[in-house]
Amino acid sequence: MAGIPGGELAPRDVVSRAVWRHMEAGHRVFLDARVVPELDFPRRFPAITRFCQAAGIDPVTEPIPVRPAAHYHMGGIAVDLAGRTSIEGLWACGEAACTGLHGANRLASNSLLEAAVCGRFVAESIKGTAPGRRGGVPAGAQAQAPADLLPVRKILSKTAGVLRDGDGLAAAAAELLPLALADAPASDPARVGLMTVIAALRRRESRGAHARTDFPARAAAAHRNVLRLGDALAAARELAPERVA
Repeated sequence: MAGIPGGELAPRDVVSRAVWRHMEAGHRVFLDARVVPELDFPRRFPAITRFCQAAGIDPVTEPIPVRPAAHYHMGGIAVDLAGRTSIEGLWACGEAACTGLHGANRLASNSLLEAAVCGRFVAESIKGTAPGRRGGVPAGAQAQAPADLLPVRKILSKTAGVLRDGDGLAAAAAELLPLALADAPASDPARVGLMTVIAALRRRESRGAHARTDFPARAAAAHRNVLRLGDALAAARELAPERVA
């Protein structure tokens, strides 16, 4: 982080890109808590301590290996001021909702602001709504198999992570399309992933956590993309018609 404004305390997307480039160059990156001797790490960070110990690392005496983690879907669901979506009976708040509190980045604790402020609006809205009648389970309905995230995770980590470009995103759409069209445990994650990469293809700029190496500049004016699953499937078919059975 030397020479970068803010250094190690720069915004998450800036630090993540620096860490990613360093790892791409063949290096490893560590978080060293030993430089703060008065820090009671196990008390302050009990969950991280347990994760480290499960991996055979003592965060009190050893540096912790780190790597960027991608928040692919930040603030994507459009809601009104009460947190209502376009689907009757469905509200959204927190990281899933698009209210404007997130901006273009997943910064530390802004999801807590979203949940604390908008969560109250949602609760008040639900409280003032008459309870609806739940439909029964259709005869012969079978429980769905658990979603299989691994195939989609590999594709997105390779092509739609910290740094993106048009060729990689188009390749990801081609790989995700047959999974999205299938009726398999990976299909639902593939549909979400497909919408992510098509939206990223359409945004030809870099803004917040969306960093495209082929369009590194930030557009002068912000704009919002509205993308539905049908739109994403149609766009993927145009990119890879040979993948459609």
